[in-house]
Amino acid sequence: MKIPLAIASTVLLGGVLTACGGSDGGSGGSGGSGSDYCKDIKAAAATFGSLDSGDTASVGDAFTTFHKLADEAPGDVKAEWKTLDGAIKTVEDGLADAGIKIEDFDKLASGQLPDGVDQAKLAGLVTTFQKLSSAEFEKASKAIETHAKSVCKVDLNSATG
Repeated sequence: MKIPLAIASTVLLGGVLTACGGSDGGSGGSGGSGSDYCKDIKAAAATFGSLDSGDTASVGDAFTTFHKLADEAPGDVKAEWKTLDGAIKTVEDGLADAGIKIEDFDKLASGQLPDGVDQAKLAGLVTTFQKLSSAEFEKASKAIETHAKSVCKVDLNSATG
């Protein structure tokens, strides 16, 4: 596998998490804009936005935040969050299986292959990352984004969240 492909995958992941930050919409419990879910989405918007700027150091935090939001998603976007969270979990598992740690992203971005990385499995991550651009993933992302904007009053596509 070529290192630029690994870099592209990392950039794609950042873009997807930002989109999913945009896909974080919804509200916890009753669905009101004052819920913990809505507060957490607003706070998460900055984390996901930093990924869009190429800040790979926050990928681990973004994964954790993503899983938390999926866990606390209200019923009207729970299925969509399950779709997104499942895809992100698949990516995390694929990275771990290839021997890539979050802290390795900067090395990959600079063209260095970290020690212990299984190059064949790294190459296989392309298929894993493609799941993040599937029609099902996109549909779920848009539904969550719309819900975030209408219920939580959070525009996850804006720089300010």
